[in-house]
Amino acid sequence: MKQNRTYFAMAAVISLGLLAACSDSNDSEAPAGSAPAVESPAPAPVPGPAPAPEPAPAPEPTPAPESSTSSATDSLKQSGAQLKEDAKEAGSTIAEKAGDLKDSASEKMSDMGDAIKEGAAKADKSIQDAVGGDGKPPKEAEPAS
Repeated sequence: MKQNRTYFAMAAVISLGLLAACSDSNDSEAPAGSAPAVESPAPAPVPGPAPAPEPAPAPEPTPAPESSTSSATDSLKQSGAQLKEDAKEAGSTIAEKAGDLKDSASEKMSDMGDAIKEGAAKADKSIQDAVGGDGKPPKEAEPAS
């Protein structure tokens, strides 16, 4: 379902983009029915594109000393290793918390089930007491003569 929504959203964006690209931005709104039609003046001619400036020559890169490159590489490796360790710790913490949540949810569901069983037993007992409890209909009072 999520993929279908994504495709529909992409189709809507593309169709609106095509509509905007194909429509003329100089289109005026339709004139009102009672007002006489007024012709718009002809658009001014568009000037030709300005010549592109020549790009400045790129300065030659200066070679970096190899010691700074190797120290940067070492620091990147160390920070990458630290990030991996942090990710492992975060993953284990998340797994531990998820296990705790699962256990507590299981206990709560068990408690709810027990409460439902107790409530059903009490309701059944009160119904049985009201109708006589032994499966026989309750005795009716004898009419007074």
